[in-house]
Parts: sequence; C-alpha cells; structure tokens
Amino acid sequence: MVGNISTQASPIRRGGTSSADRPNVLRSSPDLFLLRDDDRVTVVEVKSAGATSVREPPAVPVPRVKPHSEPSRLGFILLQKWDGVVLQADKDTFTAQLFDSQGKLPPHDAVFARSELPPSEERLVQSGAPFVWTLGYRQIGSTRERASVIYFRRLPGWTEEEIFRADVAARRLGDSLEWK
Repeated sequence: MVGNISTQASPIRRGGTSSADRPNVLRSSPDLFLLRDDDRVTVVEVKSAGATSVREPPAVPVPRVKPHSEPSRLGFILLQKWDGVVLQADKDTFTAQLFDSQGKLPPHDAVFARSELPPSEERLVQSGAPFVWTLGYRQIGSTRERASVIYFRRLPGWTEEEIFRADVAARRLGDSLEWK
C-alpha cells in the first residue's frame, strides 16, 4: 500500500556535491495502521519502492465496539390507529372516512394514493371496504423509522339477515337487564 509519499531535495550542500548528485529524501506519513487483538497498534510506512519500515508506537487505547447484550428485535411503536371505510375510488386514489380507534378524535375524511398499497391490498379497494391505518415507528434493533401502514380487513361484509339477527339479540339482552 503506497500512502502520502513526497520527495524533496535537501537544501543543504555538503562536501562540494551538487543537489542533483544527492539522493532524494523520502518523507512519508504512515500508510497502514494494524490493530492487534491486544489493543496495540503496529504502524507500517513505505520508505521507498523496495524498503518498508515497521515500528510499534506506544500503546494507544482504542475503543472497541461492545456487543449488544440484548438480541435485536423487530417492533412497532404505535402513535395513532384509524379504522377506515372507503367512500369512493378511482384508478390513482381512494377517499375514505377515518374513525379514531380510541374514540378521542372526531371522524376525518382522507385521500390516499393507491401507490401506497402493496398489490395484494390494492385489489381490495372498493366502496365500503374496511381498512386500518396505523402511524408509528418501525423499530429494527436500535434503529427507528417513521412508518405509515395501511391494510384492508378481509372479513366479509355483514348481510342484511346478520344485521337483523344481531339487532333482535341486542333488544332481547337490553330488555332482560333491569336498569334503574
């Protein structure tokens, strides 16, 4: 490995020889630092094409990366979750009504680009389709990145008969309770 090697003629004249007769003096900076297992450094310097100097300077403390004691884990830190229903869709976007899953915020309408969806989700975009939109941080080990995730629910919609039966069951349950 050849590093920062410069040649300079010596400005001092000795014994009547001209500067052209004297060899050039090579001055170099270290070309290679080798860190050994015992935390000592070996410095290698190239002095000329055929000569290499190896020296060991005094020990220099070098910080080592300590292995992380806890194994890397994947995770998601939830900031906000919305339950949504598609209101209308075109080839590039879809409009949806969003409901805060914790009930703390009023409903909102939002427009989403279909390009935000993976192909398997894009085919599910149709009027009335339920989906979930989560906002948060995706954590991979100690790295955190902002994330917006949309996924459609794959449960079939309620039929009129199922809604009617649920309403009847709710009325019976309500009548059986003795509220004061």
